[in-house]
Amino acid sequence: MLNVENLSVNYGHIEALKNVSVNVKKGQICSIIGANGAGKSTLLKTISGLVKPVSGTIYFEGKPLPKKAHKIVAEGIVHVPEGRKTFSGLTIEDNLLVGGTLTDKTRLTANLEKQYQLFPILKERKNQFAGTLSGGEQQMLAVARGLMSEPKIILLDEPSMGLAPLIVNQIYNLIGQIRESGITVLLIEQNAKKALSICDYAYVLENGKIKLSGTGKELLASDEVRKAYLGG
Repeated sequence: MLNVENLSVNYGHIEALKNVSVNVKKGQICSIIGANGAGKSTLLKTISGLVKPVSGTIYFEGKPLPKKAHKIVAEGIVHVPEGRKTFSGLTIEDNLLVGGTLTDKTRLTANLEKQYQLFPILKERKNQFAGTLSGGEQQMLAVARGLMSEPKIILLDEPSMGLAPLIVNQIYNLIGQIRESGITVLLIEQNAKKALSICDYAYVLENGKIKLSGTGKELLASDEVRKAYLGG
């Protein structure tokens, strides 16, 4: 579904990604794990058109990906960035409507109701300003806003960052529901154990390069992964 081939990205003289290749299959959850600074967020930003690569190609459903971010969203790829980045001065409902900007206006109401069914807390507080929500609620809003564009694949960057363990479990249950609804998930996480436990396939990114890959179960059982990312 999504094929990243030999992707390289530089920030000035710093090589952020070095010939990275990743294959995300339709209907699966694919995880990218790695330490801070490994290049995980850069990979998602490049896929979503926010960062321009030095070399390499990205294919989506067999075709080269458009270069401009809004055209990438229109193709069916949505990026939920690290740190939630909701519009704090807008209500929950207005945040969601912004997420549906590129969709058919006749489906906006139906899409809004879908998000309220998936995230009941957002419906209860739909007139509340996003900036007054808790971290977990803002994360739910960020994901729901992304789903408003009717994506085929959703890119999730560190969805568990800074959240209490109970809320992290809720977020991961929601990720499972998103996959069950037919949306493919590319998940970036520092919480390697959580990411590997939910995914079909995973890659380990280290210093801008793919170091290991395998099923979630295979990497959970890997001594190398356990020592480096799972606390021994």
